[in-house]
Amino acid sequence: MSSGNLSPTERWVSTLAGFGLILGATVRGSWLRRLTFAAGGATLLSRGLVGYCGMKAALVGDAASLGEGMHEQWQRMRSQAGAGAVAIDTLEALLLAEMQELASGTAQLGRLLDRIERSIGHNDLQMQLRSYATQLHSREQDLERIIASRGESAFRHPDQAMQTLIEETRKMTRVADPAVRDAALVDSVQRIIHYQIAAQGSAAAHAKALGRDEDSARIAEWADRDKATDASLTELAKALLNPRAAGRGATGTTAAGAAAGIAAGTTGAASPASRAH
Repeated sequence: MSSGNLSPTERWVSTLAGFGLILGATVRGSWLRRLTFAAGGATLLSRGLVGYCGMKAALVGDAASLGEGMHEQWQRMRSQAGAGAVAIDTLEALLLAEMQELASGTAQLGRLLDRIERSIGHNDLQMQLRSYATQLHSREQDLERIIASRGESAFRHPDQAMQTLIEETRKMTRVADPAVRDAALVDSVQRIIHYQIAAQGSAAAHAKALGRDEDSARIAEWADRDKATDASLTELAKALLNPRAAGRGATGTTAAGAAAGIAAGTTGAASPASRAH
């Protein structure tokens, strides 16, 4: 199961309260009372089972709105229940599932970057991730069109692995000290980008094998853009974010200041975010 935003105690309380309300709905009473109990019970039960509360996500800022939070809770419930799962017995079916997961993962990552923008301290990082988010929103629409052209829904295979990576990145915005938060966010975002690149590589290869050259080329182009974004983030981390997080040199707010610090030999060791790719 992917990680959520509820503690084990909250999950148990939600599950038990949900069962209680559903049982209460079976007791004689007005239809409105029974419907209210059943709806409330189902919501609490789903929240307990998946470990995610859409209302809590909206309140703490992890979701842009209550509606988006509840949609995410419902998607997680469907994923855990195996809703929409179909047998994958051909390469065509495998490619479709991969494309649907790419659509889901791209949408999730785009929303994440929109939300964490206010947590970013450095202007250059903020600008890079904002530009990348714009790419992702456009890519999401392209994926939906490609999948719809085959008469399928883009939302049938939620990417559960991405859900976990997204949750870990959100957690980093809450637990990382402001002095190291930018370096930590680069590390987390790069992990997600590497996961996306791997998924894109598989989908592009399968599309090529099926003779879908146009789709293969489009997916490969996305992978190349993600690799370029990854390299750009690495350079920013090496030049500025990691030295600042280490507390040695590069204390200015511009990349030029960081470059001057590097020339003077004042930068510190690179953090994991600047690992070679």
